[in-house]
Amino acid sequence: MENNAFKTQDNPWKEVAALYDESAADCLFSLSKDYICSKDKAGIDNYNKSVLRAAENNPRKDEILGNKMVTNIPAEPWGGNPFKANLIILSLNPGYVPEVNEKLAKLLQSNAEIRKAIINYKKQTLLFDTDSFLPEDDKAMPDCQISCKDAINMLGDWYWHKMFRQLREDVERENRINENEFYKKVALIQYFGYSSQTAHRPLPHIPSQDFTKKMIHYIASERKDDVCFLIMRSESLWTNLLGKDFCQYYKNKKMIITNENYRCQYITPGNLGTKYDDIKNIICNEG
Repeated sequence: MENNAFKTQDNPWKEVAALYDESAADCLFSLSKDYICSKDKAGIDNYNKSVLRAAENNPRKDEILGNKMVTNIPAEPWGGNPFKANLIILSLNPGYVPEVNEKLAKLLQSNAEIRKAIINYKKQTLLFDTDSFLPEDDKAMPDCQISCKDAINMLGDWYWHKMFRQLREDVERENRINENEFYKKVALIQYFGYSSQTAHRPLPHIPSQDFTKKMIHYIASERKDDVCFLIMRSESLWTNLLGKDFCQYYKNKKMIITNENYRCQYITPGNLGTKYDDIKNIICNEG
């Protein structure tokens, strides 16, 4: 899985995956670790310092502080396996909800069985060692009465479960693919792999984004007509990262589709118009 410009061995997130320790009782909300690529650290630190300076003595302090990157929870530069998916969502960055990513995370990590299942799946995802956006086994684990699939959805505040719902239900209702098959066919790549409550301040360029760019270029060139990139948010940032010529070329080939409503990431006919049917066909390998 490589060409002259791209090698999976160069994945900078491998070092972060190595920090995901199932034996650590605080691995989902760490009190001792930052899950940061070493080459990104200076950029993240400088960005967070700039947020703190902007918030100081500002009446909108809490709002501004929401832009700070939270690095003691598992990073999520992508979800699913972009090399195997047919539909790849390009979004901005993972969200952070204190009630979910701190309080609920602490509750979940207090159970060793569910903690190990979650952190190992997140590790496998960073290493491209998964086949699906969510774990396929939805059986409840004996000691916690929930499945790993549900636990991961809970830690994500059920966000992408809701964004995908209509598309998933439509293709299921048409008897084209089932739920497990659906989640094998979708993936997510974030412009910025670190979490924040809001992202209203300009984000810095960080080294891990160079790998993201090369990965997307590789997938587009190798996969040809059986993959589609759906830019749900921040098209200008993605265009600057990937290159204007690259984006225009693959838009012309209908391999890059943009959301017409950037305030909403629901994958629906209302947001995507006639492009919605194209996406259904791609999901079902009929494009």
